[in-house]
Amino acid sequence: MRIGLVVHRGRAESIDAAVEAARQLRELGAKPVVANPDGEAGEGVVADLLAVAEPVEPDRFTEGLDLAVTFGGDGTFLRAAHLCRDAGIPILGVNLGRLGFLAEVELDDLGSALRAVVDGGFTVEERPTLEVAVEPADGGPVTRCWALNEVAIEKTVRQRLLRVDVSVDGTLFAKVPADALIVATATGSTAYALSAGGPIVSPRIEATLVVPVAPHTLFDRTVVAAPDEVVRVELVADQAPALVSPDGRGPIELGPGGVVSVQGGGRPVRLARVGLLDFATLVRRKFGLR
Repeated sequence: MRIGLVVHRGRAESIDAAVEAARQLRELGAKPVVANPDGEAGEGVVADLLAVAEPVEPDRFTEGLDLAVTFGGDGTFLRAAHLCRDAGIPILGVNLGRLGFLAEVELDDLGSALRAVVDGGFTVEERPTLEVAVEPADGGPVTRCWALNEVAIEKTVRQRLLRVDVSVDGTLFAKVPADALIVATATGSTAYALSAGGPIVSPRIEATLVVPVAPHTLFDRTVVAAPDEVVRVELVADQAPALVSPDGRGPIELGPGGVVSVQGGGRPVRLARVGLLDFATLVRRKFGLR
């Protein structure tokens, strides 16, 4: 069994956990490999990890891979998702971050989770993604990307508002002046969208959430659209450019008159589950609810 490791290189505890996991996987008869974000063997990866896991370049990471395991927070999981989605590789997240709704395995449960993985004792849960098209006003090339959590459209000038026209399935819904606008999946409802006041949505519900961030209007509610409805966000003229960020990755600058089109139901990211907590229990524990 070939298992890929995706590691947060900025946290010593993440690297240490990955080293221990690689050792256990080898003892269980699996072959661990590690994704190297820089594409150069050894760059940014400690020698201890290279001694127990084979480094591979990102564009070859999924070759022959059975499963990926992440060590970090949800940001590390999202990096793995962007490596693994199109190849259909399941991902198991080990949480070494603050909350970790995607990376659900806690460090204390690592050994039992790895044994379950090697024994085939895991299930796969599919989470739909957002398909995103960023269209410049000048008719330039359309940038296409996708997101598991959300696509954020944010202002670039601190003292000015972002002003957008939001349409749902071809009908203008609202003109929104705000600091930003978030279009999220149910999976992303507990991420950026939650911090902006959006609802907590079970990942079993397929929906597209439209959440304004600090809106300068009395209407400040989240809009919930069906996954097949296209959410169209047009930047109003006479303002500074905005930044469009899918899952916080590679922001795309978009000028006035530009359009961001978002539709749910995109190719899913596959999450490996090893009999962990249900969503309601996970939310309760993460937020310390009683």
